[in-house]
Amino acid sequence: MKNSAKIIDYSSKILKAEWPNLVLWSYLLSPLIVRTLTNYQYSKIDLLVFYTLGMSVLWLLAIRFISSNQFKVHIILLPFYLLAAVDLFLVLNFNSKLTAAYMFIGLTNHKEASEFLPTYWQSISIVLVIFVICYGAGLIGLHKRELYKNKGIFVLVVSALLVGYGAYFYKTVKLNSLGKSAVMDLLAKDQSTPVGYLSQMALTANLYLGTEKLIKRRRESDVKITSMSDQSNIETIVFVIGESSRPHNWSLYGYNKETTPNLGKQAGIFKFNNICTTAPYTSFAVPSMLSLEPIWDWESIVSTKSLVSIYRAAGYMTYWLSVQEVDSFGGIIPQIAAEAQYRQYFERSYDGALISEYEKILKKSDTEKKAIFIHVKGSHFEYSRRYPEHFDKFQPSTNSFKDKITAEYDNSILYADWLLSAIIDQLKLSKKPSVLFYSSDHGENMMDDSRGLLGHGIGNKYDLPVSAFIWASDNVSSQQSLKLLKLRERESQKISISSLPHTLLNITGVFTSRYKSPDDLLSDDFVSSKCPHLLGAGYVPSFDFDTH
Repeated sequence: MKNSAKIIDYSSKILKAEWPNLVLWSYLLSPLIVRTLTNYQYSKIDLLVFYTLGMSVLWLLAIRFISSNQFKVHIILLPFYLLAAVDLFLVLNFNSKLTAAYMFIGLTNHKEASEFLPTYWQSISIVLVIFVICYGAGLIGLHKRELYKNKGIFVLVVSALLVGYGAYFYKTVKLNSLGKSAVMDLLAKDQSTPVGYLSQMALTANLYLGTEKLIKRRRESDVKITSMSDQSNIETIVFVIGESSRPHNWSLYGYNKETTPNLGKQAGIFKFNNICTTAPYTSFAVPSMLSLEPIWDWESIVSTKSLVSIYRAAGYMTYWLSVQEVDSFGGIIPQIAAEAQYRQYFERSYDGALISEYEKILKKSDTEKKAIFIHVKGSHFEYSRRYPEHFDKFQPSTNSFKDKITAEYDNSILYADWLLSAIIDQLKLSKKPSVLFYSSDHGENMMDDSRGLLGHGIGNKYDLPVSAFIWASDNVSSQQSLKLLKLRERESQKISISSLPHTLLNITGVFTSRYKSPDDLLSDDFVSSKCPHLLGAGYVPSFDFDTH
């Protein structure tokens, strides 16, 4: 009993002395805690969450023991508290933390702040009130108070921070090799409080400064709509960009496991059996998929605006929803996303996290034409992290690593099937004439032969072919319905994902000077592709499905 009383008395003294710090800590940690709690149904709690929480606590302890004058320390930390306010606003309104994704948007689209502030003034006011109360109470509590200082604890905490960052850096070096990419990956994953904001700023600066001239060129490039056909009545466009999804594991393409049961029942789907990517890397394939320029002219792809800007210029409200993180591996994808009028990121979530926001977008103004671009995580490694537990249908037949990852990969396809069908079903419910384009960025090697290859970037018959299809609602105009019938002829022809943007322009009746009918799947002029692609630093003029 005496020991219990002593513990209670000691705890009471600590609480009395440290309550101002605890208030300030709670505020700084609130974005991370709220995001974790609200996102539990949309992601698996992984080691990175515990790593971020652990590093945050270590940073707060380092701040606590760096000086006995904590009032002065927290005055100096005011910029971090303001960043935490922005972070909390993003979590409460968009379920996303203040990462490089939003910092990059702020750098490249600062003029849109005038439209943003009136829309969210109430939420901004609430967050500012929370900031003033917590920060004010903490500073008042710390004013003229000398707190216990211990150099030994400070050294111990700093040592733990170095070990923590060092361990993660060692892990990323093993994956990416020693170099700039490993450093950038470390910065991208550091979302600790409060110092993680500096990491995200550094990553943003690297993304921005490294492509500043390119951003300027893209901004200055014109989008000239040459004509708009009155034959098309399509009001909603959805372009879903998949990830690492190869046709070999889709039952829609003949796979012996029922991995796409929902899409198999959807009417209005036109699939492609021999469609290839323009590069087995996301950073090249996605920009190519959204550009009217050929893959051999990469300079033009990176310096001209994408489909997003084309539809914006054509009078569509443009949206970009992404489950992909913004990091140094994405290339110019953040700049493409920045062309949209509305963007939201669902980083480190299941793809299904975006459905709620997608439904809200569809229910907006009846008179608004919409172009919605959705970038999902799909079947990106690690496959087991891409789907909730109730999609864990396929189990490995043996204990081998190959059977294990194949089962996990198949489950990720099953989840993608559910997601795509849910997106299509919402389009049906909207009763608006609609089209949906889906294509993976590239395929994936799944230890298919004696070489035991896993992943992509290799350039073979497993990571160059992709899963792709077009869906149209049953109320598109009769002229467009007739055009779509041509897609049946294309089902077994060799085509490239570079044909998708030209085809989308035709079906929606929006044309620019860069549109090319030989690349348009709906055109009588269409020429079967040789599937040229970028591999490494080189250009490969053709890919043959049959001989690779």
